[in-house]
Amino acid sequence: MDRRVMNLGEQRFAQLDQRSRCLTKEAIGEQAQLDVIADRGTTEHRRPAQTNSNSTIESVGSMLTGREDEITGEGLSEFDGVSLIGALVAECTTGRVRGADGFAWTLGTPRITPARRRGVVLGGRGRSGDTRRSCHVRNRSEIACVTKTRETPKMLSPAPLAGVVVLDDTDLRGALCARLLADLGANVRRIRHADDDGSPADRFRNARKQPIAADQFDLTDIDIYVENHGPAAALDRDAIVDAHPGLIHVALTDLGLTGERAHWHLEPLPALAASGGLHAAGFRHLPPTSLPGYLAHDCASVHGALGATAAILERSRTGHGQLIEVSSQEAALGGLVPWTVIVPDYLDVNPFLPVEGTRSADGLYYVLPCADGYVRVVLTSGRDWDLFVELLGAPDELEGPEWKDLAHRGMNTPVIREVATRQLTDRTRADLYAAAEPLGMPLGMVQTPLEYVAHPQTVARAPFVDGIASSVWNFSATPAPRPGESGDHHRRSFPSPSGTAASLPLAGIRVVEFGVAAVVPECVWMLSELGAEVIKIESTGKMDNLRFTGLGDPNKGFAFNTEARGRAGVTLDLTLEEGRRLARELCLAADVVAENNRGGMMAKLGLDHGQLRAEKPELIYAASQGYGRGGPMGDKKAYGPLNAAFAGIHLLWSHPDGPYPSGTAMNHPDHIAGKMLATAVLAALDHRERTGEGQFVELSQAEAAVYLLGEQYLAAIESGIDPVNLGNRHPSQAPHGVYPADGDDAWIAIAVPDDDGWRRLEAACGWGTDPSLATTEARLARVDEIDERLAAWTRNRDKNAAAADLQQAGVSAMPVMGPLDHLADPHLLSRAAFDEVEHPAGGTEHHIANPTHFSRTPTRTAGPAPCLGADTRRILTEWLRLDDAELDRLAETGALT
Repeated sequence: MDRRVMNLGEQRFAQLDQRSRCLTKEAIGEQAQLDVIADRGTTEHRRPAQTNSNSTIESVGSMLTGREDEITGEGLSEFDGVSLIGALVAECTTGRVRGADGFAWTLGTPRITPARRRGVVLGGRGRSGDTRRSCHVRNRSEIACVTKTRETPKMLSPAPLAGVVVLDDTDLRGALCARLLADLGANVRRIRHADDDGSPADRFRNARKQPIAADQFDLTDIDIYVENHGPAAALDRDAIVDAHPGLIHVALTDLGLTGERAHWHLEPLPALAASGGLHAAGFRHLPPTSLPGYLAHDCASVHGALGATAAILERSRTGHGQLIEVSSQEAALGGLVPWTVIVPDYLDVNPFLPVEGTRSADGLYYVLPCADGYVRVVLTSGRDWDLFVELLGAPDELEGPEWKDLAHRGMNTPVIREVATRQLTDRTRADLYAAAEPLGMPLGMVQTPLEYVAHPQTVARAPFVDGIASSVWNFSATPAPRPGESGDHHRRSFPSPSGTAASLPLAGIRVVEFGVAAVVPECVWMLSELGAEVIKIESTGKMDNLRFTGLGDPNKGFAFNTEARGRAGVTLDLTLEEGRRLARELCLAADVVAENNRGGMMAKLGLDHGQLRAEKPELIYAASQGYGRGGPMGDKKAYGPLNAAFAGIHLLWSHPDGPYPSGTAMNHPDHIAGKMLATAVLAALDHRERTGEGQFVELSQAEAAVYLLGEQYLAAIESGIDPVNLGNRHPSQAPHGVYPADGDDAWIAIAVPDDDGWRRLEAACGWGTDPSLATTEARLARVDEIDERLAAWTRNRDKNAAAADLQQAGVSAMPVMGPLDHLADPHLLSRAAFDEVEHPAGGTEHHIANPTHFSRTPTRTAGPAPCLGADTRRILTEWLRLDDAELDRLAETGALT
């Protein structure tokens, strides 16, 4: 980039800074406010390094090539094209570009609303009555967009948990919990650990944290203490509670603090084996396949952050802290494979359901070869199948009504693969995506991590700062500080512990859900268990797509009945004006609106954030699209498997010796992403409780998947080389793998992280000490030999007994557990890990229980999923005060269907 352009950009931002200071000064006197109407609000923009097809890192300046026409536009009359490009480039290099609509390339004209004075009652139509809202000043790029107005911009509020002090006392298995809290603005201090070695995992998981020595803290100065020492540690948790009654203590565990396996130690691979996520991944003729990283422990970290944020609400009201306990096994079971628990209850509805949960590679979400790689398709409906056949050129082999039947396709998958391979072999991924998109057919490209980093959608949304995935959320009013920047370290004050009884933290909060499938439905499930009243809006013409798992009965879908617990069911025909009006009234009577529909759909209905915020600025609006809002793919159809394929996860979660990069048949990252979104909503509610300010909260499902593997992307960006798929092996540990046990498809996961662990394994297996294998380097050089020897030891042993023997010797091992193992497991049963509910149509159901256990804050067990439209009249009466005559009139119009 020409240095002259850079100088012009720097000069222009200097001018903007001066103007910003002037307008801010005026704001203090005038109490004016700029209300920018945008889907995502003001968001910090972070430019990732780009890669070309040879996986080499390109310059930041090249990102602007050909985008001048996107940068210039309405509301930018003071800028010439060159100076604005320079301004953007100057900020791109530090990752701080901001735009009025939340995206780096589109700085449109914001809408100005009348100024409101601090403390003036707003005319919102919320159920709880009047709400107060503060005046703030927004950032400088918003000021730049409105140079002709004297209205004063609104300053962004501090991040939601600004001023909350967190002590992180975990190893890397638990480090993501405090990282999430840091992303919410908390001041995190991390006790230095042996694995804080400057590796990509260390730098990603410990970003935004201040390292301290073990003797440099006092719990009196801490609001949230996060540790993963387990039940065997010399840590008196009861004494900590007694000495620090206001402290929120998060105990992340492998298998819980109680139960017969509580003392077992799980490295990441055995932890995934405990969850069911390993059992469900890979090809049937190969061992179950892991992905790199800490996925099972990360699920526990997400629940730990969710629990800590909920506990902040409790402490703000009563002054009391508490102990929060999370098991990685239970958190990952719910965060990866929750549907497996209910399957045995619905075999009478669909006898073909996979009750054993046996892995099936990509399952019915086919990964198919093409000219330059692979694409993935999701064909859950008859219409999707018709579009797929059209894309293939209507081959004769796939004609006929029987192919519309999901069970028939499942039994004839080899035929589908053979025909598709023949028809797609001469077409590229981009060609196929371009052909599928106008059809509305769900198809995604299988990319490498560096292809994801360089993709225009990623470039537009800019989720990386200096190679680090910076945050999984975007907040319109309370964005997180940039990694490396100092946040607000003024200590937040809480009341002293009082005699006030604990209550459901979200009692009195109303939530409207326009959710489909998993992400938003699981988000509001968490809110419901914390006390919120949730309603789900759908219609008989556009039901939640998981109701199809009922095979014709929308109330007997096993997947829907898993996802939609804890809410009332309302049917409104949103194609009718009356239906849209009622939906809008319900939203304006709520505290939270949540949706995960295709981008742009809610705006077409008049129900998007900007359209509701004008009438109710205190509303919290949570949205999650597959590829995220904005950018060239912001309005594209997506599902979890497509998001994972797009993000590069398939090439990391697939057996290296498999016939193709299958990814998994699981809907990752949907289930755990829902809990991530719930954490953000809780933080936004905490902020609103203190300030009266609502906001827009957004999460991209693809970015959630990437965030959970952040170290892999950091290493790839820095090296310019895509990660190598090692399957179950580890680059710096040996042995590390999944080994056969006695019985059909029985396996045991074993991980030896260091030389001491190897000596313990030698003793447990009855092998003599071999000095030539005493070091990790020596074992890595002979890993094939070691794996064969270890497989010979495990092959004729029961997987549970072998794992117990190894754990007794101090070796991290775990049987690879499937759904039937879970449902009969004495350890899980002793921990009440499953909920039993009665569904009015489906009968007795079993579900994974909420894995976040609070010592003080009460929660409730979410009830069964709603039957279609079962609560429509009741909710319209209670929320909107409609009488029977009006309800009858609306029913006659068809609006209530």
